[in-house]
Amino acid sequence: MPKVLIVDDNADHSQSLAKLLQAFGHTVATAPNGRDALMQLLANQPDVVLLDLFMPEMDGPTFLEVVRSYLRLQTLPIVVLSGIEDGPFVQRAKALNVHCALAKGKATIEDIENAINDALRGQHC
Repeated sequence: MPKVLIVDDNADHSQSLAKLLQAFGHTVATAPNGRDALMQLLANQPDVVLLDLFMPEMDGPTFLEVVRSYLRLQTLPIVVLSGIEDGPFVQRAKALNVHCALAKGKATIEDIENAINDALRGQHC
């Protein structure tokens, strides 16, 4: 079972998504911001991260910069799932080797599952 870490400050969204991904057979953990996610990553590395970009304490792009600074996390599959489709935050995230960037509200659970599976295979969408 692939381990997925959902990093999103919207607890309702995280919990709903976690339940759906568990139905697909994933083990799921959640973190409300990049700082907490980084602590979880270092303690128990997941197979893939679903990352929101706009969060308190440590936003998504800053989280990505820190994660990519660790040699063992440079190739960790990360899928952005954010309320925006484009702009400086998304461009900054893409420059930090994310596997896919999806828009909340537009991406279906099947889109998210496909992005996770692609990322696990090292493919970009």
